[in-house]
Amino acid sequence: MKDDEDFISQNRQRAESLFQKESNKDILFFEDFQIIKLIGKGTFGKVYLVKNQKTGQLHAMKSIRKDIVLQHDSLESLKVEKLILLQVRHPFIISMDAVFGRDARIYFIMAFIQGGELFKHLSEQRRFSEERVRFYSAQIALALGYLHKSNIYYRDLKPENILLGTDGYILLADFGLAKINQFVDGEDPNSFCGTPEYLSPEMIVGSGHDHTLDWWALGVLIYEMIIGIPPFYHKN
Repeated sequence: MKDDEDFISQNRQRAESLFQKESNKDILFFEDFQIIKLIGKGTFGKVYLVKNQKTGQLHAMKSIRKDIVLQHDSLESLKVEKLILLQVRHPFIISMDAVFGRDARIYFIMAFIQGGELFKHLSEQRRFSEERVRFYSAQIALALGYLHKSNIYYRDLKPENILLGTDGYILLADFGLAKINQFVDGEDPNSFCGTPEYLSPEMIVGSGHDHTLDWWALGVLIYEMIIGIPPFYHKN
């Protein structure tokens, strides 16, 4: 335990400097970016690698179709995701540099994390060493603790939602299922969401949930990184 605390203390300052955001950014528009290539697809749109034509800096641009959001009745979830990404400032959580809209789409501009998803690395290597798992888990625990202090429930922790930077540090991404406890007025506390392998018992039975479901998911993730499959995995 003390070794983990020493590790976190020694590395947190370095990580914070790596991901510190600049202040007083200029307002950005779609025309300021050059699309380089498609790097991902999702339910509501696509993600592109883009270059800021003024600074030359690379970003990930999440392009979200408004009509699809409305069809899935996900407008409130999108508002929550936008609010979280604009407000969070933590070395192990991705945040948003800008957001703007056009007639049919909304665009989120975020940092481009070149290492890709942790899922990809775990799939290729099957399992990680205990030292590597401890390294990632410490960062995830700090990120979740920060979110919980901000009354945010992440609710979708899994390898696909964890990005790996070229420096070896991780960032939590994709807040599409997150909940701000004091912001979403009147939301059903029994709302069912998440990924089957990582669902907590209270989520499954619908008895109501709080931030502790994220710690359950972290335990499942730690098991999967060490063993190679989730503890409750089944083909059915």
